Amino acid sequence: MNDSWSFLKQEMVAHFRNSPARDSTVHIRADEWPRFTMKEILLEKGRLPAVITRYGPNRRITFNKSELERIAFDEKDGHLSHLFKGRLFRIHVGDWVEECVVSDVSTHAVNQELYFVRFDRHVPGEMTTLSIPVSLSGLWGCPGYRSGGHVELAMPTIKCEVVGERIPPPFIIDVTQLRLEAPYGKITLEDIKKALPNDGSVRFSREYDMDTEVVTCFDPKVVGEVPLPNEWQDPNFDHRGGRYHLTYTGYWPKQTTRS
Repeated sequence: MNDSWSFLKQEMVAHFRNSPARDSTVHIRADEWPRFTMKEILLEKGRLPAVITRYGPNRRITFNKSELERIAFDEKDGHLSHLFKGRLFRIHVGDWVEECVVSDVSTHAVNQELYFVRFDRHVPGEMTTLSIPVSLSGLWGCPGYRSGGHVELAMPTIKCEVVGERIPPPFIIDVTQLRLEAPYGKITLEDIKKALPNDGSVRFSREYDMDTEVVTCFDPKVVGEVPLPNEWQDPNFDHRGGRYHLTYTGYWPKQTTRS
């Protein structure tokens, strides 16, 4: 059994090396937006209106609404996926193909429903800035997690500048080396820059510092609670006319506290 492990390991390594490269590109078909047709009529017919802009003429198209919603809401109980705005779409309309990324989307506040999508063309040689999602790998084998620590994903998405033909797939960060002891309790952008292509076609946004923490591991018991300042006010009670009162509706006298 000891001798067979080395052969098994070689087979596993060969299997993963021969596996296809990770790619998040989506191929989807669309139709041209009929002239003089309102957006509301398209939605009633099960079509999703969209527009393609930047680096060329604007194109108005429509998708199968349910098909694109399955891509946008890839979690059963979740809302709009981070990957929806961080991947390349190859849109096939008739005889022409557009390579685009999502720049804006209109969704329902609660339900998994799309109303409108705006795409920007991705042209090789021109810079496209988009947020690539981040996933964790090896959490159950993380020494810091098994020691009672908390592993926190500080950056669920990383803004990247892409000038090449290919949009990078989501980042998968291995946390099996994270520990509670410094300096092993964090993973920074400097630690994961090797995941970027070597040809320089993708780089992290220049607004970041390479020491920015992406994943941290800490003991929640040693993190003390910081009280709010005395002058702090909940912004949820602000409105254009002032602040809402919990017991005043505008029809009855305001309740005042007695000293």
